[in-house]
Amino acid sequence: MGAMGCSGPQLHPELKDDPKILVRKGTFTTHGLFEIGDHGFEYSNPVLIENTLVFGNRGIGLVSIYPHVNQTRWTLPIKGGVISELTVDRGSIYFGGGDGFLYSVNSETGKANWRYDLRNPIISKPTVSGGRVFVTTSDDVVYAFDAGTGKWLWHYRRRSSQVATIRGASEPLVDANEVLAGLSDGFLVALSVEEGQLKWEKKLHSGTKFTDVDAHPVLENGIIYIPSYDGALYALKRQGGDTIWRFDAGGSKDAVIDDQTLFLPSSDGTVYALQKSNAKILWKFNLDGGVPTQLIVTDKYIVVGSTFQYLYVLEKDSGKGVYRFNAGFESGFSGSPAYDPSSQRVYALSGAGNLYSFQFRQPPKKIRLHGASDPYIF
Repeated sequence: MGAMGCSGPQLHPELKDDPKILVRKGTFTTHGLFEIGDHGFEYSNPVLIENTLVFGNRGIGLVSIYPHVNQTRWTLPIKGGVISELTVDRGSIYFGGGDGFLYSVNSETGKANWRYDLRNPIISKPTVSGGRVFVTTSDDVVYAFDAGTGKWLWHYRRRSSQVATIRGASEPLVDANEVLAGLSDGFLVALSVEEGQLKWEKKLHSGTKFTDVDAHPVLENGIIYIPSYDGALYALKRQGGDTIWRFDAGGSKDAVIDDQTLFLPSSDGTVYALQKSNAKILWKFNLDGGVPTQLIVTDKYIVVGSTFQYLYVLEKDSGKGVYRFNAGFESGFSGSPAYDPSSQRVYALSGAGNLYSFQFRQPPKKIRLHGASDPYIF
């Protein structure tokens, strides 16, 4: 990339890649330079499966590596690569390919269990529940398949007017006997699990720009939390979708709930911490540029990438930025990063096709040597 050494906006020039916070452990390069007209976005998310890391990219397809040594385990070439996020269930990996197929792949061998031609390369992250796979396509069709065989079970096709949309689709939520999914016309729909019949719908956007509801509905204690792209974040009653509160910032990424706090990566380039009960702003952090990725929330920190250039670490309680890694001008992050709490490692795939591995700095260990009065720190 000719502009890798360039720099973008500098709202936070004080932030550095401070090794006291996060240590870069390695980089796995997945492809070479992009062709003309390719803007360098990677939409797949790394997923940890035992001692391996699996991710997709647009240059190769699906890749399994041993992350601590950056050694490839297997690859599955796919025309057009992988352009949805991955879901893992019972040894199978489900995702959408750039060739328009929905795939189920054996995580041990990298061989396809089955594939189904959706004729649409842009699909949501699949949801697996009760032996079924549910996906939403960018042309507003919700599908259900048998997870083991790939047999089509039903689909719900939305009859909506043509509107400007962004790239994406809502990962379905399965709760009891209903499937909930957002659509590009600004509606959240609830469909029956068995037959895909419409049970109820809720309009979430009345604007004239992007109306998409591409985020995954988050359900807690009978309340659904879901944003529309450039409209708002909603708290809705699970039954019927009545509005409890509305917050004037939206996005295509999921809200994250941590006790009484709700974190929102918004399409306006801001990460918000809100009081869960009433959407009162606790703090907010503005990115230097771009749109935020899905968030990683740990006991102390929040990790978030920007589509434009940087990976950030914020203090969870205050929203203060404490770390910023530069992936290169316009080579930021689109897919969700992954976190391994056992090793405290973070994995993120950049738009330039680099899979980065980071590790939170471990606190110094204190041991008491035989005969010593004070602990020895190392």
